[in-house]
Amino acid sequence: MRRPVMRGLMPAVALAITMVLAFQASALAATDTVQMVGNSISTFAFSPKLAKAKLGDSVQWQNTSTATPHTATNDTTDPWTFDTGILSGGATSASFAFTAAGTFTYHCNIHPTIMMGSIGVPMKVSPASGSVGSPFKIQWATTAPPAGLVFDVQKKDPGGTFQPWQTGVTVPFMRFTPTVAGTYQFRADVRNASSGVTSGFSPGKAQFTAH
Repeated sequence: MRRPVMRGLMPAVALAITMVLAFQASALAATDTVQMVGNSISTFAFSPKLAKAKLGDSVQWQNTSTATPHTATNDTTDPWTFDTGILSGGATSASFAFTAAGTFTYHCNIHPTIMMGSIGVPMKVSPASGSVGSPFKIQWATTAPPAGLVFDVQKKDPGGTFQPWQTGVTVPFMRFTPTVAGTYQFRADVRNASSGVTSGFSPGKAQFTAH
């Protein structure tokens, strides 16, 4: 009699856990909006021009102009591809997930010389401080990159300069154990493994202090 009860309960428990995890993931991720502003060619712009999104967030574009169409299209010098297509006045694009750290540049295909912007996605480092000899989590993505792309991560030791730490990796994070006290900083970009085209490095200070 007990065995059928257990078989009936286990899928329900698994479903409940899955729903909780999905809810937590959706609660952590957010959708940020960049506006396409201006009603004359002299005032067309992305606002903010230099936008920032948290690792794993999505970005959508909203055309607030009355009649002029625009696009938000990644630059050919940037390996992270996204394109809203033509958005008429008042339209909002689909959202595009930024699951990797870096600075990703884009433009309007209709007004490429006057409408330019970027999305800066910082890395995550945890904890913010700890003991020498303890591991720290260094995260530059929430998942593996799209096919053909890799991550390059640089590290700055206390009193030093940025130097390559992880080159051409596809894992989203690693753990680092410091051997001397001080502040360590990290930055990352995304690179097309075939063409060599890279995004800009991630903005801000992804760092921890070992003591």
